[in-house]
Formats: sequence, C-alpha cells, structure tokens
Amino acid sequence: MLKAIKQWVDKARETTLGSAPTATPRVEPHAPDATATASARPLALPLEDARTDDIDDFLEAARRAERNGASPWVLRDESRLETLRRALEFVVHRGLWLQRDQQGVAHWQGRLLALRHEDGHALGMAFVCRRDDEAAWQLRFFFVEPQWQERGHAGRLLTTLRNVLRGTPLEVRLPRQCSIAIGSLEKAGFECRYIDAQGVAHYEAPAQWNEAKRVRRSGNAE
Repeated sequence: MLKAIKQWVDKARETTLGSAPTATPRVEPHAPDATATASARPLALPLEDARTDDIDDFLEAARRAERNGASPWVLRDESRLETLRRALEFVVHRGLWLQRDQQGVAHWQGRLLALRHEDGHALGMAFVCRRDDEAAWQLRFFFVEPQWQERGHAGRLLTTLRNVLRGTPLEVRLPRQCSIAIGSLEKAGFECRYIDAQGVAHYEAPAQWNEAKRVRRSGNAE
C-alpha cells in the first residue's frame, strides 16, 4: 500500500508544488472531563490540527506501536517511513489522505490532530480519515507520549476527538491484545461491534452519544 501511495504522492507533488497549501480549518472543541457534570466544563487541553513539526513524534509513536504489533502500517525500513511522512504532510497541509482502493489510490479526507500541553507540546495525537462526507470517520491511529501515559490523557484525547467529529460515526480496528488502548476506547464511549477471525476488534462510536451516561460510567477511572 505504501508503495502505491508513494507513486501518487510524487505525482501530486509535481502538480501542486507551485500552489499555496490550503490549511485545514482549526477547531477549538470543548470536551468534558470524566469528573465533570453533564453540563461540562471545557478541558484545559485543546485538540487541534497538527503542524508539520508534529509528524516526527507521530512517526516515532507508529514505530513503537509496530514493535508491539499494533501499528496499521508496516514501517520496516526508512523508505516506507519517508513515504508515510510525505503522506501525512499532505494531510496536514491539504486535508487529503491517499488511500489505496480497487481502482488504485483515492483521495480521502484526512485529519491529523494533536492534544497539546499548556507549553504547546503535543502530548498525544490521533489520525482519522474517511472516503467522503457521507462516510464514517476511521480512527487509524492514536497515541499518548510515554511520559504522559497513565494520567487519563488517552481518554481525554478520544473524548475530545468525538466532540470534534460530533454528528458522524467514528470507527476503529485494533488487535484484541491492545488492552490499554481498548480500555481508553471503552471509557470514551466506543462499543465493540465484533471481533474478526484474525483477532481484530472492531469498535464504533455512534454519531449521537450520551455524554452524561459516559461520565457516570467512567467516574474517576481515568
């Protein structure tokens, strides 16, 4: 898949190099903390569109995940890593993800979002894409930096992401053995639809969701 994307990235760069990039509109969502009431106070940590200099952190997280069998991409060499980097640059600058399909490579909508610390550093990120305005968003990858883990940030990241994409279902697939990630998904209101023959769990967050119910269920668990 990455080889096909590389060919299309090269072609797209040739045709768009002279044009100014179109920035993805920034969203400033307010997502409730697990200890908040249904009326919800806003989080101090906003989820916003990532910058180009965030991509290195994303790639490093993807490589860590691959070592644990939890990455959606095969990144066994620098060539594949560089191809993914260039594809993510297209997401950041043009809001487009090059997705392989039966006809070749299609231009999907894509967003790379970062949960920022007060000093501006990205302590976690999420990548989502979808075929078009009518399709559900697919959460392809999310992470929290190791030094910020076990502090509830994964749950906050996912809950805030749901607010950003409110009104559209959000789907994610990941190996069943990724128990920590699955726990964060479930706390954020994702529901397991089924587990396939390869042991991959398919989770979905519906377009409409009851935040008050999620808060009561989660309590202070995050």
